[in-house]
Amino acid sequence: MVNIFVLNENSLKNKMYSCVENITDVCDRNDLPHIFLRTKSIEDLKKQIAPFNGSEEAVLYAVGGDGTLQALVNSVDLSTTTLQYLPYGSGNNAYRTFYGVEQRFDLEKDILSENIIEADLGMANGEYFTCMLGLAIDARIGNNLSKFRNLKVSGKMKYYLSILYTLLREADPVTLKMIFDGMTIEQKSSFISITNGQTIGGQTPINPAANAFDGKLNAVVTEALSTMKLLGLFTKIDKGTHLDDSSVVKTYEFEKLLIESDGPLIHELDGEIRESSIIDVSVCPKVLKLKGKRY
Repeated sequence: MVNIFVLNENSLKNKMYSCVENITDVCDRNDLPHIFLRTKSIEDLKKQIAPFNGSEEAVLYAVGGDGTLQALVNSVDLSTTTLQYLPYGSGNNAYRTFYGVEQRFDLEKDILSENIIEADLGMANGEYFTCMLGLAIDARIGNNLSKFRNLKVSGKMKYYLSILYTLLREADPVTLKMIFDGMTIEQKSSFISITNGQTIGGQTPINPAANAFDGKLNAVVTEALSTMKLLGLFTKIDKGTHLDDSSVVKTYEFEKLLIESDGPLIHELDGEIRESSIIDVSVCPKVLKLKGKRY
């Protein structure tokens, strides 16, 4: 078995040297065959992993943030490929989603683990997402997060800064038609977060009912809110109390969801920005085979 470490240079940046050094040390001490692939784009990633795609004799490691894992799951044959996630990004929500803890991981135990986790993925317009699909202001926050990526602060602080920036500039609601497993809702919405896990940007709790192993996706939806009410919503989200007011925040559990808008709608898949007037969302049960232990 060969271990293929896919390094996202955009995510790792100044962590690259120590990351490679630590992984090399673990592999050398345990006589593990290993290869490093340094990637800068989706196209580059797909080209470099092509010789190993679908191989049952290789484990592909996503080394970076949630976007690195999202790119990898969309670039391989999941029916035959085993993956592993080593979180070195700023958010790392996928590590908590699949392994049950935040950013704490034992590199050697994770690499040496022989346990396999089978987990759900979400899909939007034919593209997998591991943790979340955000719309309305949630997507705009993700889009604006790039403005703060180079700041030397925590991932959670970058998320807070993007929230404030977006509230001041792009807080308008969107008009949508949403069909949850056949149930139709038409309304203006300010905040929509569809999740496979319990947290979004920088480990912010969004839905404690979300579970990447239950064959369902979960949605948190509001109607149109003023800027001040949105600020209050994010304060409650940070405290985990936003679901207490069911008159403002609605939750849905579903397998299929169709979203339609009158014009192009910005949405975010695990930090990656997309745009479409129709978003076809579904859960893909147990399609992801992840090496490692759920804590």
